Amino acid sequence: MQKRIIAVFLAAVAVLFSSCIDITTTVEERASKKNTNKENSIKINKKKIDDDIVLSPYYEPVELDTGYNCLDTYDQQRLYNGIVEHAADFTDGTKDEDGNYTITTFTLEDCDLSSKEISKVFFAIELDKPDFFWLANPYSYAITGSSFSLTLSSTMSYKKYEKYRGQLNSVINSVLKGLKPNMSEFERELYVHDYLVKNCVYEEKTSSKDNRYTIYGCLVDQSAVCEGYKNAFQQLLAYCGIKSFGVSGSLDNSESIDHVWNAVMIDGDYYYTDVTWDDSEDMVMYDYFNLTSKELTHSHSIAEKFDDVSDAADFDSSEVLSYNLYIPECKATKYNYYRYFGTKLKDMNKNSLIDDLAKAAGNGDEYFYISVGKGLNFKTTYDQLFSDEVFMFARYIDEANSQLGQNVLQTSVSVLKREWLKTIIVELKYN
Repeated sequence: MQKRIIAVFLAAVAVLFSSCIDITTTVEERASKKNTNKENSIKINKKKIDDDIVLSPYYEPVELDTGYNCLDTYDQQRLYNGIVEHAADFTDGTKDEDGNYTITTFTLEDCDLSSKEISKVFFAIELDKPDFFWLANPYSYAITGSSFSLTLSSTMSYKKYEKYRGQLNSVINSVLKGLKPNMSEFERELYVHDYLVKNCVYEEKTSSKDNRYTIYGCLVDQSAVCEGYKNAFQQLLAYCGIKSFGVSGSLDNSESIDHVWNAVMIDGDYYYTDVTWDDSEDMVMYDYFNLTSKELTHSHSIAEKFDDVSDAADFDSSEVLSYNLYIPECKATKYNYYRYFGTKLKDMNKNSLIDDLAKAAGNGDEYFYISVGKGLNFKTTYDQLFSDEVFMFARYIDEANSQLGQNVLQTSVSVLKREWLKTIIVELKYN
């Protein structure tokens, strides 16, 4: 995948209510909302070095093998296993012409691989090993008769690798300590999602020590682009017992802005989650938490499958091209964040909005989610709830306050409209 910078966009509609039904509505617009604020993040102690990962006593980690399972031949699997086995064999401290450190060279005898097959193996490694933060691209190989030799390189020296690995282990251990017993897969996914959104900022600027694309950048530097978010999310989920992998594509049906996100398996069903696009400087968002394929393609385009690309393509290029080895069809909706926590509105006349509002106010919830049912037109429903002519939501707030026996909620609220998810996000305000 070409490593390019993306910005996070949120579509917002703000609506202001008062008891006099004085409504101000701003025009819906797409505005950059990438998180650049670290004030609330955990302070990372980079001097702390842990030798190993201390696994959670509550959850068994899963093996990440989606890429390996996409390999077609025994020779492809041999090369994959060879890379995994030798990835950290720092036997040579010299630098190559690209400024990378030579790790090692290993040889496979009686091995027959085309350039496309070799590229496919590296795609599989990228898919399954988000913690291989040191491996450099491009790689080099030589074929002599039936012998295949591959030279691996690192972006850093062995001394730096050891330091970075220990620092990364330390942060991962601190995250895993936050897990509680008897958490569902959904709750564990949500925990990791929120940790990353709160503790990493989206970084556009390049630097000489550019870790933004790696799990190290996301978790230790707390600064990353989409690939760093994807890698950290995938690896942490694996330690939490949840399988996931990266999916490549582009934004807003544009071929010019490459992007990557995660496919996550929750209770046997795949969902798409894009942590990068949920990272807003204003609030923790869930617009891209466990979406269906249809919902995702509202703003994302999924790249084609690697196997569908012509063998004539230039697979010897030093660029890692944007393809996918596996593309799941995501249809489940149960664990979409807004549907899971939101009020299901199926009938405007018979609904639980008043009871749910009273409960939310009793809990002191900051946000209230309304999931509009399939049988209702979203625009019509929104207008009935929030237009100055009907203004039903203000009446619901009054009824909820009556249930609580006191004037807890204000009738002044801010509203975010997510039409492609048939969801309305209401920011509650308290007296």
